[in-house]
Amino acid sequence: MVSALPPNKHQEKSLRTRALLLDAAIDSLAEVGYASASIADITARAGVTRGAQLHHFHTRQELFAQTIEHLTQRQREALQRRARTLGAASRGETLVELVTAPFAGKLGKASVELYVGIANEKELRRNMLRVQHELTVELLDACAARIDISRERLESAFWLTINLVRGATLDEMVGRDRLRRKQVLAEWARLADGLLA
Repeated sequence: MVSALPPNKHQEKSLRTRALLLDAAIDSLAEVGYASASIADITARAGVTRGAQLHHFHTRQELFAQTIEHLTQRQREALQRRARTLGAASRGETLVELVTAPFAGKLGKASVELYVGIANEKELRRNMLRVQHELTVELLDACAARIDISRERLESAFWLTINLVRGATLDEMVGRDRLRRKQVLAEWARLADGLLA
């Protein structure tokens, strides 16, 4: 069996430029929102030329179609990092920590903006729902691996937690105090301990 050759310098640069554009799209979504996340803004954030951007993405829709996949991968990486570094914690704290990793902060804001922004764009919405469903299944499995309880009881607390985290992300997006968000999640972790006892 012949192994694949490593990418040449041109391919490496092309992959790096593509990743810069997709990361910049996530930043733009989180900071200015879907409606204002223009190609010009994203290209400037990425620090690449308009020509380089056009080489990878001909339209805004094409860019956001790939951003959906890229965002989900970044969320998956955030979950994996958090799962690796999670120390001793109660069941409720474990649940909140794992769910917060992919669904809060910049990644959470970007996903909320995408959900709302593409709600009426059938193809993008279908893709977003598919990849986010896959991520959620992985997240539930990660929680189940660390919280020794029946799957049915875990799922109730899990869905409540996801909805709370997304709601807290929306709350933060409309200008609520971040400290309040932290307090709400800490309180929920204590309540979740009771549900998962």
